[in-house]
Amino acid sequence: MSNTFDFKRFGQVLAKDWKNYFRNFGISLIVWCTLPVLLWIATLVLDFQMDTDSRIPFIGIFVFTVLMLVPSKIYGNANLSREGVSFAMLPATSAEQFFSMLLYCSIITPIIVGLGSWAVDSILALLPFGGFVGFVSFPSSKPFLLVVLIACSVMLVSSIFMLGNMVFKKRKAGKTIAWSVLVVFVLTMVLQLVHFWESYDKWVFEICNRFDGAFLVRIYNAFMLIVAIVFYFFTYRKIKTQKY
Repeated sequence: MSNTFDFKRFGQVLAKDWKNYFRNFGISLIVWCTLPVLLWIATLVLDFQMDTDSRIPFIGIFVFTVLMLVPSKIYGNANLSREGVSFAMLPATSAEQFFSMLLYCSIITPIIVGLGSWAVDSILALLPFGGFVGFVSFPSSKPFLLVVLIACSVMLVSSIFMLGNMVFKKRKAGKTIAWSVLVVFVLTMVLQLVHFWESYDKWVFEICNRFDGAFLVRIYNAFMLIVAIVFYFFTYRKIKTQKY
């Protein structure tokens, strides 16, 4: 098979993954989208109120948790010796398989869960009882920068767990979390030993004094995007070189 990217062949891979996506993860998507109901019930039973600032973090938690789970739920067999043969035998190139995986794990899933949980939250806020106060809406101040921040954060988390799904054989999400925590812990200790954080605090202070906070956010966005691209590349390489 040619290694070139063929859009017709890519469409066939998307169609096949679409069926697997909703067959293996469809019910889970519904559950995650309706989790705001649990918060609403809690406000009703415990008689307290939650404003939009209190509910937005929960929607974010729902989205990022699903990002950790979806690769292993949909593509969990892709690197297994026996079960992964069907994935390897697809009439598609590694690039076509990778981009289909990226589309479902990094784009479709967060959009479905984010919009779904927001829609459920909005419906509950319309009810004359319960503790949901106000409607979750997009901030009017620097919306483009916020969209980029969310997109880069989603890509970073998704890329980590897509790679973990292709590296680990069992308990993929759990092992990816454990290794991520370990790497962050070791990196933090190393940076502490070289007194990086003192310089970092001064650097942030100077940036905030010289520029606005948006400049710092742009730097963070660029860093997350670069790291995500690196993880995506290694995921693609793992798909391309996977032995069965």
